[in-house]
Amino acid sequence: MTTKELYTKGARIWVEHPEKVWESATVTSDYRSGVLIVKIDQSGEIRQIKIKDESKMPPLRNPSLLIGQNDLTSLSYLHEPAVLHNLRVRFCDRNAIYTYCGIVLVAINPYYDLPIYGKL
Repeated sequence: MTTKELYTKGARIWVEHPEKVWESATVTSDYRSGVLIVKIDQSGEIRQIKIKDESKMPPLRNPSLLIGQNDLTSLSYLHEPAVLHNLRVRFCDRNAIYTYCGIVLVAINPYYDLPIYGKL
């Protein structure tokens, strides 16, 4: 299967955003000759993305099952938006400041005390 065959109707991807950096979108029709039509998940906006170079297709999203994993190496797709989203989910939704990436420990400074080491 070639990379462009992954961009079919229903595929979940990341698209660039000027303020949020990345936002989630869903492909609404199969990729055809340099054009990808997507629906932005949060706003519902339909967008047409022109692809000049097929090696620069928008990054694919990981399956929902993998979101919030404690080790980034367990993600199907390990790229900038996937790493940032996983860290955001772990920190904002779960108050988890530590995430592994293989043997490397990634720590996010919450700038406030968390009761993870005992009583405050």
